[in-house]
Amino acid sequence: MSRPLVARPQLEQLAAKHGVTLVSVDDAAGMLREVDDADALWLWPAFYDAALAAALERNAARLRWLQLMTMGFDPLEQFGAPSTLTITNAGDAYAPTVAEHALTLLLALLRRVAPAVRNVAEHRWEPALSSEVATLNDAVVAVIGFGSIGREIAVRLRACGARIIAVTRSGRSDPRADEVVTVDALRDVFARSDAVVIALPLTAQTRGLIDAAALAALPPHAVLVNIARGGIIDQAALDDALREGRLAGAGLDVTTPEPLPPTDPLWDAPNVIITPHIAGYGGMVPARRVIALIERNLLHALAGEPLEARITLAAR
Repeated sequence: MSRPLVARPQLEQLAAKHGVTLVSVDDAAGMLREVDDADALWLWPAFYDAALAAALERNAARLRWLQLMTMGFDPLEQFGAPSTLTITNAGDAYAPTVAEHALTLLLALLRRVAPAVRNVAEHRWEPALSSEVATLNDAVVAVIGFGSIGREIAVRLRACGARIIAVTRSGRSDPRADEVVTVDALRDVFARSDAVVIALPLTAQTRGLIDAAALAALPPHAVLVNIARGGIIDQAALDDALREGRLAGAGLDVTTPEPLPPTDPLWDAPNVIITPHIAGYGGMVPARRVIALIERNLLHALAGEPLEARITLAAR
């Protein structure tokens, strides 16, 4: 398991500072034992399952606030939560580092960094690589999902001279995008895109959104980056598109499952870069941003005020 972005001592110090009793647990069993006496729950979503959802329902009369340590909340979408519960996520705390990682993967694909690194290992000077290099300058980049992460990605793309098409549920205009369309126009957008960055949450509606038909709409020179959730892409279809030369490359920080098994064929697909779900990491900066958000929400909760970064689950 990867190192937690927010360490227990930071949360303990925060609770002590404001006179709140914090009960820390090490596993799901401990959480189930303690949750019945809790007024609030600060949680990594990886621990959220059907048993915990049932425990929250059992304690719905007392429990008022569920604070997630991440931006993603797909396990809650899967298992549900009491309607009386205020659920908050990490807001925009990880957006800058995730956006940096998305841009890193995108540039690595376009500038052919991976084969250059392989050439270094072989002490090989390969100028023919120049014919494969592409640029973000004047490129059309579709950003699928334009929340805090998508907008931060757009800021960085703009600095590289890219034209940005945001794909959102509402289609509402945004000054950080050159064009905003709804998901219904996804294939039309793909047909005129040089690159795609996926930055939307995993829900019942977005699971498998990037399927074989969507990938087929992309031109062969296009590249795809996913820093959201692996389940948004049909990985078998992606593997086929890469091997058949219908897609120029893919940069994946997320897969299904995680970790990706060593025998998964995607490891050996051409022009693929896979990183182990590390986009949110960035030294102490993301942790400071998360702790600051939790502290603000704790003060709001103690004062009976609305909380920040609230999320609403889809109706079940």
